[in-house]
Amino acid sequence: MPSLTDIAFTLGGIDRSLWQGLAQETPVALQQHWAYGETLQAISAAVQQLNILVDGNTVGLALVGQRRFYGLIRLNSLMRGPLWTGELDSAARAAVFRALRRHFNPWRWNFMAFQPELEDTADNQGLLKQAGYRRVMTGYSTIWCDLAADTETLRASLNAKWRNQLKSAEGSTLEITVGGRKQHQYAWLLEKETAQQKTRGYQGIPTGLVPIYASIADRFAPDDPSVGVMSVSAIAGRKKVAGAVFLLHGNSATYHIGWSGDDGRRMNAQNRVLWEGMLALKERGIRFLDMGGINTGEGAGIARFKLGLGAKPVTLVGTWL
Repeated sequence: MPSLTDIAFTLGGIDRSLWQGLAQETPVALQQHWAYGETLQAISAAVQQLNILVDGNTVGLALVGQRRFYGLIRLNSLMRGPLWTGELDSAARAAVFRALRRHFNPWRWNFMAFQPELEDTADNQGLLKQAGYRRVMTGYSTIWCDLAADTETLRASLNAKWRNQLKSAEGSTLEITVGGRKQHQYAWLLEKETAQQKTRGYQGIPTGLVPIYASIADRFAPDDPSVGVMSVSAIAGRKKVAGAVFLLHGNSATYHIGWSGDDGRRMNAQNRVLWEGMLALKERGIRFLDMGGINTGEGAGIARFKLGLGAKPVTLVGTWL
């Protein structure tokens, strides 16, 4: 286990090349991918890259959002990270977390809101408590789908009712189209999402970030199919009846926007949209799909739809100071 004197941190600009050295068997949350950091910077948000070094070697990195109040108080936020270049045992992680808390020292008016990508277990809570943190907010819940299996295995893992709805949609007259970074391919879904947010009274990530995210991918990774935007549209006749927008970030993607109209719901079109999206992501080399959170309260219907994929829901350990 490294000692605190072996661990160092550097904060600076985003170095996209370092993301190539990350462990590929671990999913990358959207909030911790360089393209998301560049997108936030494009709208004037303060984001820096935190490099974690042990004995001078980079073992992890993270994107850290920063806000300053009254010119003195600094509030840093590290959400759903850090990312690691390899496997670290719990003792090594505990040492890094202790050093991280010392680096962002509240006694110096330098606060860190830390939401690690760790499952909410007694062991992980204990790890953070031993590192000196206290929990201030319960954890976010989502579903990570592993797309590495072959198509037949993925289909067999679907909930039986969900699979039957998919089969029904496949037997209908629906036409499926898959789009990429060009805004005209997904703009209609942004309009539907904006209207949906107003109707249902919720707030999501601003839809305006989607074209900015696509432009960042065009600028910095024009030939990389694993970064950017992908849309899936279901068309009945000449009418778009359902669709989805996925944000792609390295070995992972996020189900960012989903919409279905009355005709789409009648035809189980969103089942087909999501399934075809999963297959298209596999073709692009995407290993993991984050279903964008689940809310079993107000969003119970949407949560049931996502749970129909058959993957286990995960609740994160929460936010700690």
